[in-house]
Amino acid sequence: MKIHNIVPSKKLVLVAAALCTAMLAFTQNASANRRPLPPVPAHLLAPYQFFTGGPIGNPADELSYLQTHGGGSYQPTFLPGTSQFLFKQNNDGTTEGAFGQYFSISLSANTATISWNLTGSGMTLDGILIKDGNVQGQGMIYRFYGISADETLIGSGTVTFDNPVRNISHISFFGSPGGQVPDGGTTVMLLGAALGSLGMARRFLKR
Repeated sequence: MKIHNIVPSKKLVLVAAALCTAMLAFTQNASANRRPLPPVPAHLLAPYQFFTGGPIGNPADELSYLQTHGGGSYQPTFLPGTSQFLFKQNNDGTTEGAFGQYFSISLSANTATISWNLTGSGMTLDGILIKDGNVQGQGMIYRFYGISADETLIGSGTVTFDNPVRNISHISFFGSPGGQVPDGGTTVMLLGAALGSLGMARRFLKR
């Protein structure tokens, strides 16, 4: 007659507790690292200042302009064809765009300190445009800032009109779909840990 061993309940509880503890540790680590702080020091590419005969227009018009014009080291265009309008802040505090939660802006007269963390948005940052009013004899003043390759997802910097000194009337942000998939590596680690723990538990329970 074959006798089947019954697994003691204490042993089963210990195995289950160990598995839950391992999964919780990995999950907490994933949550803690989901939104790292912007890197220091800040790094934006050299700005290119230009003038137009009148205001370019709304964010869609700005996007179109930046995708069909270039200047300085931004050749042949300021923005790639994949770019989309992300967010705009005016100097009166009003905003436009669906991605405002990913940006932090401190605007004071001719200078703004900005940071961004696009983790989880499905976008990466391509460029920043600042504008003021008319400069006599030259037209409407704009400045475009490109983004260094290491800060398209998370970064910070300062934008300004310093030659001539002009107040910033608004700041517009543009980006492209793509970039890193949040917590992809952690998901694989969690799956591996779960499968490994189940295998170990199976062996343990067979003893």
